[in-house]
Amino acid sequence: MKNAILTICVCFLFLSCKKDSSDSTGASKTELITKSSWKYDDAGADLDKNGGIDISATSQLQPCQTDNTLTLNSTGTGTVDEGATKCDAATPQSLPVTWNFSNNESSLVLGGGGLLGISGQFKIVTLTETALAFSKDTTYLGTPVSFVIKLKH
Repeated sequence: MKNAILTICVCFLFLSCKKDSSDSTGASKTELITKSSWKYDDAGADLDKNGGIDISATSQLQPCQTDNTLTLNSTGTGTVDEGATKCDAATPQSLPVTWNFSNNESSLVLGGGGLLGISGQFKIVTLTETALAFSKDTTYLGTPVSFVIKLKH
């Protein structure tokens, strides 16, 4: 009986352990976020703050915004590239950004021009080999919401 209880406890402890990375490949968060350039997937308001997009903002964005790419380097630097179409001919093709993790790698801090003109600290919702989603709390028409940006490779 003692062996059965001990076996159950060991199994429970083994199954409840989590890896430090956000992906099953064993890659670190820095490796995942710097693997290759990120491109726009979706953006919008998360009204219930569960990490999903309840109201998409894609229809309100111009193609010159959604074709931009974000490249982050392991050195904490990166670039936002304007893509094939530019919203303003006077805007440089690419702009520098800075980035770092905070809050035990649960938040992403973007400096410089940011992405879609938004910079600052974002909560990481998803970070895998193919998906990056982050959110920022804001107020829209007097209602607190989270704005979510989803990127993909």
